[in-house]
Amino acid sequence: MPIVSLTREFLEHFNITECSRAICGGQKTVYKVRIDGKFYALKVIKVADERFIRELKICEEFKQNAGIPRIFEVKSYDGETVILEEFIDGNDLSQISGQYLGDETKVCRLIKEIIQSLKPVWEARYIHRDLKPANIRIRKNGTPVILDFGIARALDDESITVSGGQPLTYIYGSPEQYAGKKSLISYRTDFFCIGVIAFQLYTGKLPFGNGREEIGLKYKNGNLKVSSGSEKIDIFCNAVFKVNPSERPRTIDSLIKLI
Repeated sequence: MPIVSLTREFLEHFNITECSRAICGGQKTVYKVRIDGKFYALKVIKVADERFIRELKICEEFKQNAGIPRIFEVKSYDGETVILEEFIDGNDLSQISGQYLGDETKVCRLIKEIIQSLKPVWEARYIHRDLKPANIRIRKNGTPVILDFGIARALDDESITVSGGQPLTYIYGSPEQYAGKKSLISYRTDFFCIGVIAFQLYTGKLPFGNGREEIGLKYKNGNLKVSSGSEKIDIFCNAVFKVNPSERPRTIDSLIKLI
C-alpha cells in the first residue's frame, strides 16, 4: 500500500504506517490509513467551513448509531483540519447497486435499515437533504452507513425557511427541492429521496428520467405514480412519490411499515 500525497512529517506526526488515497475533490481529501495496527478514514480539510462543522456535530451527536460513521479525533495541522474517522470496510451503494436488481427482499431489507439508521436523526429534527447511493456505504455484512451530512439542516434553523436555491443532486431530489421551497423541507423530503433509491435499486432505472428538465416537467405535471414490477416496492414508492410533502407518510413508523 503506497504512501501518497502526505509528507513524512505528517505521517510521523499522526503515527501513520500505511496510507492510500481514497477520494480527492474540492476542499477535502480522504485517505485510508493504518495507525497502531488499525485502519481509519483520515480526512484532510483545507477549509473547515460551516458544512464540515455541521457534519462533525451530527456525527458526534449520533456516535452510538451504527448507521453513522464514528469520529475519533479532530486536529489542526499546518493550517488544515484533520479528521480521524471510522473506516467503513465495504463499498458505496452506487458501486454495487447491481447486486440488488430485481431482488425485492434484499431491497426492502436495505431500505428499512437505512430508515432505521436515520430515524433518530429525523426525530432530533435534522434532515439529510442529499440521500443517494454514493452517500450510502455498505459494510461487508450488508448493513448501510449514511455518509455526508454536510448539507443536512436542523428544522429549527431559521435559514431553512428562506426561499431560493439550495444544494441538490437532481436525479434524487424531491419536488420541493426542485422548486426551491425551503419552507416545505422536512424529513418527508428524505422520504422521497429514499423512494427514488428503492425504485432504482430494484429496477436499475430512475423513476422520473435522467435529465433535469425531464424530471422537473414530471414534477410540475404532478402525476408521479410508478410501476416497478414489485407490488411491495410500488406501495412504498407511490406512498412517498407525492409532489406535496403533506401527502407523504406522516410519521417515520408509518414509513417503515410500508417496506
